[in-house]
Parts: sequence; C-alpha cells; structure tokens
Amino acid sequence: MRAETKDERDWELDALASAISSFFERRVKGEEGKALARLAGELAAKAGTGASHLESRQAEEIFENWASLPAVGSEDETLPLVRTGDGKLYFRRFYEYEKQVADALGKRLARPPVPAAQGTIDFFKSSLDAQVDDQQALAVGVSVQKDLLLLTGGPGTGKTRTIVTMLAAHLEANPGMRIALAAPTGKAAFRMRESVLETMGSLDLPDSIRSVLLDSARSTTLHRLLGSRIGSVDFRRNKGNPLPHDLVVVDEASMVDLPLMAKLCDALRDEAKMILVGDADQLAPVQGGAVFNGLVKPSKRNVFSPTDLPMMTAFSNSGTKSEGEDPLAGSLVCLSRVHRREGSPSAAVLGELCDAIRDGRTDDALASAKAGGESIRFVEKLDDPSIDPSIQAGFERLAQTQSPADALLALRDFRILCAHNHGRYGVANWNLRADGLLPSDELRPRPVVVGVNDYTVGLFNGDDGVELGNRAHFGAEDGTREVARSRLPNHQLGYASTIHRSQGSEFEEVMIVLPPADARLLTRELLYVAVSRAKKGIILVGDEDALETAIERTEESRSGVLDILKGKYAKAD
Repeated sequence: MRAETKDERDWELDALASAISSFFERRVKGEEGKALARLAGELAAKAGTGASHLESRQAEEIFENWASLPAVGSEDETLPLVRTGDGKLYFRRFYEYEKQVADALGKRLARPPVPAAQGTIDFFKSSLDAQVDDQQALAVGVSVQKDLLLLTGGPGTGKTRTIVTMLAAHLEANPGMRIALAAPTGKAAFRMRESVLETMGSLDLPDSIRSVLLDSARSTTLHRLLGSRIGSVDFRRNKGNPLPHDLVVVDEASMVDLPLMAKLCDALRDEAKMILVGDADQLAPVQGGAVFNGLVKPSKRNVFSPTDLPMMTAFSNSGTKSEGEDPLAGSLVCLSRVHRREGSPSAAVLGELCDAIRDGRTDDALASAKAGGESIRFVEKLDDPSIDPSIQAGFERLAQTQSPADALLALRDFRILCAHNHGRYGVANWNLRADGLLPSDELRPRPVVVGVNDYTVGLFNGDDGVELGNRAHFGAEDGTREVARSRLPNHQLGYASTIHRSQGSEFEEVMIVLPPADARLLTRELLYVAVSRAKKGIILVGDEDALETAIERTEESRSGVLDILKGKYAKAD
C-alpha cells in the first residue's frame, strides 16, 4: 500500500504525469487516451524509483500497441512521448536530458588519457602515496590523466580522502587550476567542506599545497554553482555561458537527479574535467532519473583498456584489464576497503549488516540484526518499553547543553530515521514523541531541520540547527551562525528525519523505524542508507517481515544513459 500521505519525492512527478494525462484526455478519446494516461502515470512512478524510462515489455503490459499510439513519436519528432530505436518509452524531456548527459560524458570518455608529467608522479610518490590505499591511488591516477572519473564507495572507504589527494595532485601540477566543489543540497555541500577540512588536517601535505587547497576547496550547492534564476527551471550557467572552472567535483552524486545532471553537463566547458563521487547503493534522487547509480551499478569497476592500463601503474597496480566492450572502462573506480571497520569492533559489526543488506543476503542480515550485541538492537514493537529510555539517552547530551556550539556537536550523537513523513511510523509522530520525553524547559535546545531553500537567509533544505530561546544556530565554516527565530524559513523539529533526507549525514547511533512490510517505500536501498548512517550503533524498530521485505525489494535504477554510451562510446579490447 502507499504511505499514509505522499512522500516528498512523489509530488512533482505526479504533477507531471497529471498534466500529461489531462492533455491526453482532452486530445485523444477512447481507449487510446486512457492507455496514454496510464503510460504517463507509470513513467512518472518509474522515475520516482530511479528509472528514466519503460522497457518495451513494461509498456506492452499497459497497452500492447503502445508504439503506434498518438502522442508517441520517434526520437526525432516533437511529440510528448518518445519511442527509441531500441524500444524504450520516455517522456520527451527525460529523453533529451539523457542525450545531453550521454553526450557530455561520452566526449570525455572518448578522449585518450594524457600521461601524467614526471613531476606529478614524483610528487605523488613522495608526498601522497603512503597516505592512500591502492584503490584510492588508482583514482588519483585516473583523475590526473583522464577527463572523467566516477568514484564510488560505501561509508568509511575514504572518498573524501581520495578527493583531497586528487586535488593536491592537480594543484601541484597547476597551482592556478580553477576548481569547483559542489553537492546537490546545502547540507551535503556543508558536510563536504567540513569533511575536506577535517581530512586535510589528518594528511601530511606540503604547506604550499595546503594553502592553495584551502582557497580552492570551497564547496557550494549545484544550484548556486549554476546560478539559480527565481521562477525559472533554467540556470544562468549553460552552454552559452559556461562555468569557468577547469575541474568540477560533485560529491553525493547519487542524489543528483537527471534534469540537474543534464544542466550541469550543459554548463561545462568542453575541456573541463569532471569527477562524480558517490555511493551507488544509495537511494535514487527525489525527482527521478538515477544517472550515477544507473551508470555504476551495471558496470565493471577498476578495469582499463589494454592501452590505458599501463599508464595507471605509475600510481597503482590495482587496476585490471577490461574484457569485451565497456564504455566506462578506465573512468570508474570503486573503493572497497572500509577503513572505518579496522580496529573498531562495533563498526565491523555494523559493516557486516550493511554488506548483507547491500548484497541482498536476507538470512545473513537477519542473523546480524538479531545477534548484534551492543552495536545492534532489534525491537519488534512500537510500544516496546525499551524505546523511550533509548530516545532519552540518545538526546541526553543535547538536552543538557547550554551553548550553541555544544548543541550543534550533540546533534551528531543520535537521530531517529523514518521511511515516511506522517502516520504512526512517520517523522512528525516521532518528533513529537521525542520532544515529549525530554525536560519541558523552554530554554532547552531543540533540534530543527530547514525544509526549503531560502537564499535571503542563507539556509537550505536539509540544514540542521538548534533553537535556543528566540535564536536559532547553524553550523558554519568558522564555527556557528545565528538567525532570529522569526526569520527562520519553513522548518520542523529535527529529532527525527526521513531516511532519504539523512543521505550524506553520519551519527554515532541511529534508531530506524521500519513501516509494515506492505509499505511501498520499504526497499533495500532505503534500509542500506539508514543502517549506513550509524558509526557505532543502531536500534532497529520493526518486525521481521518488514526487515525481510526491505532487503528483498530493490529499486529499479537503470539509466538509459549507459545504453547510449554503449551504442556510441563502448571500448573494445
């Protein structure tokens, strides 16, 4: 069944389907009009789970002769639905976006690698090599010699360390290089900058590189990078007014939807390098079209053509020779060594559960959940007497803090994660439950989460903060920033948040509230994201059926971009 109310990821796609359905109802009568309306609705639903199109067999289940319906045209026509040469059905807008992305990526894939200068290799060997693992070193080699890199890896694999190391190698070769670091949300951009600074502090870098990195590694949202225009879906930066940067790095790329990815690609100069970083096992983007996941999941990682592979050995020997045709060969690197688990028993236990969920090993995941000891607790009923004390303990430090800085740090201790926004299992209910369990002091810090982008105040959807008296406080690069409560944009309590919104965040411990097994949003990707937010412990609240269903139901995140690349840019041995 559907969630008690629509989840935030549905409404724009439903609006698109509704508009097209209304068009069909007005223009096309009878069974053909009804079939077109159903096809539009199914396309919108698929986009919400990460798929950009319907395969021919899926469309045939709705209407056998769908390809001959009015409003369905070939790739070169201007009708609202597109029938591709290989039998896919698209909204025309999504088809054009996928062509844009495939063209931008394909041009970069087709360019032969440029061998790294000996000075760059020497710098890497003397200053960086000992501080990265073999796969991270491989990513550095790809980034300095190729124009496109897709870097994927789960939590704790060192993606940020790899980003910093790549930037250091680039800046050593070209100190004046214009670099843009971006993420899809304000929260993710702030976290990216925070992680980069933290990683720089842990690395031994030459002072000259460190100072240039501090200036270069300032992150922003993709919308701000591209130049949002109020009241328009277009941006100031586009093909006619491209970004000036030589290198664009996008973190949390799995969260970037197809329209935004297309507009980013359109705004890149032809000679600009592009690095997309993310975890391909996470949820599809809210507004549909899982470009990153759809490219990475079906493709082989860390493989190179026979001509490219020897060039990578100056940095790492962990690459292997590709077999057959693979358009992403040489540009897709996967980090698999989870450094967080080394020397940490609790992280190792959580990691085993994450791996079992990601790989769809239901029995192993259930066994881990039930035998997790202090790291994992499995609670099967919402009224279990252990839940309320766990919530009180999780937010104890936050409730007792008196300074904004301490309160913001305490936000990282604990978070309740829900699949839904409303209902018994939803964010609103668990926010009220948590708030009611803590001391009823008006001056007690209360966590808040911003729900919209507000450029006038400088707060963005997903930003976490705390209310103290008549002021609200949020993290900033130089400490904290203060905003009058009266100026806060739309927001809600932040004891609980949706799992989707939690992507890009980390907490010491999380409580995961699973809805019943028949809830539509319950998927493997949803559970994986929730479990992987925790660094030390999780409390799973939900029955065994819900856990099994989540692991066995997976999102369809196939992207047509990969098929276009296979048709035009595949590399054979």
